[in-house]
Amino acid sequence: MIKIKVGVIGAGRWGQKHVDEYSNMKDVELLWVSDISEDNLKSCKEKFNIKNVTTDYNDVLSSDAEAVSIITSNETHFEVCKAALQAGKHVLVEKPLTLQPKNAYELVDLAEQSNKILAVGHLFRYNNAINEVKKLVENKFFGDLYYLRMQWTIQWMPEIYPDKKLDIIVDMMPHLYDIMNYLTGLWPKNITCFGKAFIKKDLEDTAFIICEFPNNIITHSEISWTLPEKVREVDVIGSKACAKIQAVNQKVTVFENSNEGRKINIKENNTLGDELKSFLEAISKGSTVSNDGIIGAKTVELVEQTRKSLNQNKTIIL
Repeated sequence: MIKIKVGVIGAGRWGQKHVDEYSNMKDVELLWVSDISEDNLKSCKEKFNIKNVTTDYNDVLSSDAEAVSIITSNETHFEVCKAALQAGKHVLVEKPLTLQPKNAYELVDLAEQSNKILAVGHLFRYNNAINEVKKLVENKFFGDLYYLRMQWTIQWMPEIYPDKKLDIIVDMMPHLYDIMNYLTGLWPKNITCFGKAFIKKDLEDTAFIICEFPNNIITHSEISWTLPEKVREVDVIGSKACAKIQAVNQKVTVFENSNEGRKINIKENNTLGDELKSFLEAISKGSTVSNDGIIGAKTVELVEQTRKSLNQNKTIIL
């Protein structure tokens, strides 16, 4: 069996999850792990028996690795991803693809020119609960879609969100816009955002976003770092039926002409593992991924327009 040679750039909390997944894949040879933190590299050596570690990601890019996962701080995504594509690597970069839309689309063009896969960490496309509801949407189970209600909340934890420059819109809305597109096949026509900074004082930690889509569909998103419970829920409301998705524990309850819900049997899956497997399979087969660079760039564009709506206190027409 020919193994795909992989490198990981960024070995913090989420980066080590990538390291863990790759380390347990039989068809992968994890060559290098890079991070600016010596403690993180020491952790990778001890936990995952990684031999080649470095504080300079260029060591990874100059190696024989065919593909890299990039899990660095948001403001470095463009620089590191661009360098990786220029070095001839296939790339999976965690969301957001970049902080600026023009940089995101530049990476999309670069990946196309170099004939390399550019994937973005929109892992909810690999969540079995969301995938089951997507099938129901496609089969017209809900009838005409009316709206999606989304709640993405968790208590602020500095050890998980150490970036003092991070606001909740940049952190959470890429996932939500991606899920909206994944379930409906559409992008919003306009965006209205209202938010407040309660905890961080200078950057929003709570926001409410309303979007209008083609086909008379609307969405309402509540995102916050002020609630003590981790909630990742999507309600799908249609003319014939409704559903509640609990994305964390991958549960789906559907409602048909009754207030009594019916639970759908969902086989819970490893979303990150399946996302990485899809990335590697696309490399092996020369195919594409669902969470490609265009999806990532579009969500970056929508995040920018969401902040514009917030800052200008008005609805933004797209």
